[in-house]
Amino acid sequence: MEGVQVGEFVPVLSSSDEYYYVLGYLLSWKLIISFFKASCSQLRVLYSYHLKKSKCLNRLLCHLFRLMPVNPSYSEQSTESCHMDSKTFFTESQILNMFETNFLSSDIPHLSCSVYYGTLKYLPAMVRLWFNSLEKRLFTTVDRFTSKFVSNILSSQEISSVQNNTKIFDNMMVKARPTTREVIATYSVDDIFIELVIKLPTNYPLGVISVESGKRVGVAVQQWRNWMLQLTTFLTHQNGSIMEGLTLWKNNVDKRFEGVEDCMICYSVIHGSNYSLPKKSCRTCRKKFHSACLVRRWCAKYHLLPLCLVQLRCSYV
Repeated sequence: MEGVQVGEFVPVLSSSDEYYYVLGYLLSWKLIISFFKASCSQLRVLYSYHLKKSKCLNRLLCHLFRLMPVNPSYSEQSTESCHMDSKTFFTESQILNMFETNFLSSDIPHLSCSVYYGTLKYLPAMVRLWFNSLEKRLFTTVDRFTSKFVSNILSSQEISSVQNNTKIFDNMMVKARPTTREVIATYSVDDIFIELVIKLPTNYPLGVISVESGKRVGVAVQQWRNWMLQLTTFLTHQNGSIMEGLTLWKNNVDKRFEGVEDCMICYSVIHGSNYSLPKKSCRTCRKKFHSACLVRRWCAKYHLLPLCLVQLRCSYV
């Protein structure tokens, strides 16, 4: 498949050697996605780091866009008659019996769609990173296919998960507006009231989730902007649901009200990846930083670093 351009459908003949190679490859990825789904947030960070470093997810996604048909309809339909409410490989579950000798020609395309759906649902940040690195032609191909067949399904599920959420938060309420694909989070404590509106893009989860300003009472403008940026960052770079992103953001705001200072590099109390607090103190300015943020900044040239960070680096190396 390496000689075939991404986006060109490659049929795999059933019962051929290639069929079994591809089948094993896709089933292995189904298992990896299942492990990722069942893991805690901290373990997901480690898995994501390995996938990013090895670039194996990028190769998988390129393979999937050779194995998924242009029209993934479940029944025999022409492209013109395929509507959003039609049955597709993304809406219908697949049952594979490994003891059977007769395989369907649709097995590999269906399984490929199932794997792609799993990556979008459980590894959205990783897929988004790959998507944004594509050249224009591939970018357009992936965007159109995902928007047409997968985005509505995933956005509807995300909104439903917010509506059906039974977890009760102290100081925060979350509600959804299905018709506009919006989630409204309101945080209130003492005389402070914060409302943020989260909007899912039409090509969700490939596009960036936007966070817009709602009502606010008792919050300085700069702090308000920082909190909006924090939530946008959590929702963009984490591999999880909106509720998980909101939970992380709420914990971040809670810590701020408890008196814990923001990291002066990422401007968050809780680190977006390893969920640590700022603990490394600068001996010059006494500000605190996340260890992970310092490591990231150490890779920059010294003349791009503030003086206090250069001195801090010398203190901890």
